[in-house]
Amino acid sequence: MRIRLFFSALALTLLLLLPMVGLVEYFAMQRQMQERVRRANAAGTAVQVDPASRYMGSLLLAVQKEEPEFILLRMDAPAATLTLCGLPGNMQLAAPSGTTTLSAAYLAAGPARAAQLLGDTLGTAPQHYLAATPSCYASFWEQGTTVRLDMAALQENTDPHQNFVAEIEAATAETALRDLGAEQTEAGAARLLAAYTAALFRQNPQQLAALPGQARQASARILTDLQAQDWNTLESVFNYFSTVPALVVETALPSFTSRPEGELALTENGQQTVQEVLRMGAGE
Repeated sequence: MRIRLFFSALALTLLLLLPMVGLVEYFAMQRQMQERVRRANAAGTAVQVDPASRYMGSLLLAVQKEEPEFILLRMDAPAATLTLCGLPGNMQLAAPSGTTTLSAAYLAAGPARAAQLLGDTLGTAPQHYLAATPSCYASFWEQGTTVRLDMAALQENTDPHQNFVAEIEAATAETALRDLGAEQTEAGAARLLAAYTAALFRQNPQQLAALPGQARQASARILTDLQAQDWNTLESVFNYFSTVPALVVETALPSFTSRPEGELALTENGQQTVQEVLRMGAGE
C-alpha cells in the first residue's frame, strides 16, 4: 500500500515538474535565438554604413595667379552638403608682425602659410590646402564642361543690364570670370569665383566621383598637404556625394568692412560665417 502511494506521489510530481522544465527550456532557447538575431542585425548594420557618409572636413583652394584667389570648401557628408566660400586676396589676417593679407601670406610662403594665418586669425584652420593654376583646375573636369551662372544675384550694383545668365566653359573660365568681374570689388570677385565653382559641382554631379582622382593625377602641378590616405578618403567622399539624390551645393557669403590701408576685415558676422565653414566634425 505504501509503495503504491509512493509511486503515485512520484508520478504526480513528475506530471507537475516536467511541463515547467520544458517551459524553462523553451524560453531559454527563445532568448538565445533573439540574441543571435540581435547580433546578426548589429553586424549587418555596421557593414551597410558607408564611412564616407560620416565625413566632415574643409579644404583651402588657392588659385595660383599674379593676384591669387581663394575658396574654402566644406564637405559635410552627414548633411549631404558642399559649401563654398570665396575669400578676397586682400582679406586682413593676423600675423606675428601685426597684420598681413591672405594674398601676401600666400605669395611670401605658399598655401601652407596662408592656411596657418587664416587659422590663427579665426581660431580654426582648414583641414587641408591645395593650390593650382586655373588651367590645372579646369583639367579636373571633362572637356566641354559648361555651366550656366545667374549673374543677377552676383552684381554689386543694380544695373539691369547686368541681370543675365552667363554660360561659362570650364576650359576658358579664367578669361570669362575676369571679364564678368571686371567692375567688381575683390570681395565681389571672390563671391563670383565661389558661385561659379558651386555651379560646376551642382550642374555636373556625374563628374564629382572622378574629381579627386583627376586632381591626384595632376600632383606634379599642384601644391598640397594631402597624403595618400587623404586622397583615398576624398575619393570615397566624392564618390558618396555623386550618389546622393538630394545633394545641396551652397555658397557662404561673409561680410567685410574696409580698412584705410585698402584691406578688408571680416565683420563679426562675417567671421562667424567663415568659422562655420571651417567647423570640423568627423573628418580625418
